[in-house]
Amino acid sequence: MSEFDFIDWLRARQCTSAFVQLPAGDDLAILAPEAGDLLVVGVDQVLEGVHFDLKQHTLADVGRKVVNRNLSDCAAMACRPAALVVSVALPKSLSIDDARALYLGMERTAGEFDCAIVGGDTGSWTGPLAASVTVIGRSDGVTPVRRSGARPGDYLHVTGPLGGSILGSHMTFTPRVTLARHLASRSLIHAMIDLSDGLSGDAAHLARESSVALVFNAALIPIHDDAHVLSARDAVAALDHALHDGEDYELLIAGPEPHLNGCTPVGRVEAGTGVWIEQNGIRTPLPRHAWTHDLSDE
Repeated sequence: MSEFDFIDWLRARQCTSAFVQLPAGDDLAILAPEAGDLLVVGVDQVLEGVHFDLKQHTLADVGRKVVNRNLSDCAAMACRPAALVVSVALPKSLSIDDARALYLGMERTAGEFDCAIVGGDTGSWTGPLAASVTVIGRSDGVTPVRRSGARPGDYLHVTGPLGGSILGSHMTFTPRVTLARHLASRSLIHAMIDLSDGLSGDAAHLARESSVALVFNAALIPIHDDAHVLSARDAVAALDHALHDGEDYELLIAGPEPHLNGCTPVGRVEAGTGVWIEQNGIRTPLPRHAWTHDLSDE
């Protein structure tokens, strides 16, 4: 099958809707938001050897992950995923059937949120698999939540257990879109961020953008079972895995209520700066051990 045959296969899967007037097929898709609807745009990528390992993960798994990373960003701003544009660099060692499997993983995952793939680009090269997805979200009646709205006196919550994602949950997580929109529509969220880089790292972003201090109670942090499994292997405390591992894709929420359905309270917001943790009655700065990509000057 040639590249053009693959494109024809992709085009045959496209559908129109009230929002998607013209999907993939022309040079650009045509989208038609309703009056007053805000469009929220972001992009994320996955790289072989960094975000997945094709010796362990299927191409459908990879497609699911790259889409869900973007949908988790939608959840973080309480917006509704509406459309995706996909760009993929395929290794020459992969077949057309492999490309289909990757696309179908994306399509099924996006379809769970009624989000259309409306275009993109595919190329073949001698390097590893790389996939980039641009997401277009809609406010759809809910004001987008930002990182900058936390206030002293707010309570901190997370939407699920943390840590140990490397054992598998980094590929299989479910974005918290529905929960985030439900809470935001009831004015229960002042600020929010998704935990892609680890609680310690992402909390620092929220604290800085809101110009407040975040104080976590170590005893309240929900720890994923996989963090305990990993702790038994590497002798790193399960709590440290929960604080620093990253790729949990849960949400950190600051809001006015001490209890939120579907969430676990983990601390509070105070006047000041930085991120702190209280353990056994002692408050100390929470070190930021989040994952970062090294960028060469060469």
